[in-house]
Amino acid sequence: MKRLIGYFLLILHLTVFTECHQLLRLPFFMQHFQQHCATDSQMNLEKFLKVHYLSPIFGNDDFMQDQQLPFRGADCHLINTTIYLYAPVSIKIEPPTELSAVFYCYNETQSPQHSDFDIFQPPKDPSLL
Repeated sequence: MKRLIGYFLLILHLTVFTECHQLLRLPFFMQHFQQHCATDSQMNLEKFLKVHYLSPIFGNDDFMQDQQLPFRGADCHLINTTIYLYAPVSIKIEPPTELSAVFYCYNETQSPQHSDFDIFQPPKDPSLL
């Protein structure tokens, strides 16, 4: 019973929230293809698909029937849009009032007193402190 309910919910989700509901129009596709084959002996599936899906859409005798074919248009049932609105932020950085005449760069003689890796030391015995 759980499997049947799972299949039902999966099919329901696919037909409502995706374009899979277009597959329900396949019987009409077959019927319309047979009508074209009956009127035109040179009609094959490739030509039918080219005429109905790849050529420009224009109004003809069976335009309303053509519009009922599957995947002829997109039916979007769910639109999810996220809009972020941010207040404008202005940052003003004042230039320094005094410029130093002496610039220091790092070398071995002016090494910092501690290293970034000093924290990675083995634990010390508190009795020795």
